[in-house]
Amino acid sequence: MTDLLREYQAYVDTFRDSSGELEEMLRLKLGHTMAVVDCARRIMSGEGFAKDEFRLGEIAALLHDTGRYAQFKKYRTFRDAVSVDHAAYSAEVVERLGWLDSFPAEDRECVLTAVRCHNRKTLPAGFPPRVERVAHLVRDADKLDIFRVLENAVAGGELESHPEIAWGLPVHAAPSSEVVEAVCAGRPVEYSWIKSLSDFVLIQVGWLYGGLHYRTALEIARERGALEFRRGFMKSLSDSPEVDRVCDLVSDEMDRVLGRNDR
Repeated sequence: MTDLLREYQAYVDTFRDSSGELEEMLRLKLGHTMAVVDCARRIMSGEGFAKDEFRLGEIAALLHDTGRYAQFKKYRTFRDAVSVDHAAYSAEVVERLGWLDSFPAEDRECVLTAVRCHNRKTLPAGFPPRVERVAHLVRDADKLDIFRVLENAVAGGELESHPEIAWGLPVHAAPSSEVVEAVCAGRPVEYSWIKSLSDFVLIQVGWLYGGLHYRTALEIARERGALEFRRGFMKSLSDSPEVDRVCDLVSDEMDRVLGRNDR
């Protein structure tokens, strides 16, 4: 993947200013991308991916957010609802740049499908098994690093200085009933229901309740304390008893899937 990584980095460099710097939000996005590649490698190792799928998984993870740089430059936001679908746009940018032109058609479409589908609430049915495996991989790896991005933003104060990380939502408010009930039922959350930072964080809690496809991904999330962090953070935003109710339910489900002693 060395040549493709070099081309990717050269593309990102076109968004640097005259002093050679990237804006902070674009630096965060580049860091996220490299971390998603690392997460994908760890998941693939844990799940025993074959060599050819491992290569495609690395490439799809690298390319999954390619359109984010142009999205932010044009719209000054990463929020798709008020700009563009960044996953579809990322696939368009990759195709326009021709990075996959030398790939066999099946490999090229596998990567592009994983890129296009990584932000869907659910993966559409009907894809060939290899495409499904790579698409699920990128979706899981992306979620794992989104956990890290939020945690670092809270710890480092970036959430205050760059509220666009969490869509600029109201901070101190109880979670919405629609979001709570969807997470408790293991259903996807409609983005139109998101009214507060607590709701935004609950989306991520919901990922721990059936939103990660690979067991290895869920193991990594538990190892990193993803649920405990979100419980504590949401309790700093609101005194709603719904926070513990949801988190207790999700904790029990994680224990059921992974085993209480598998720690």
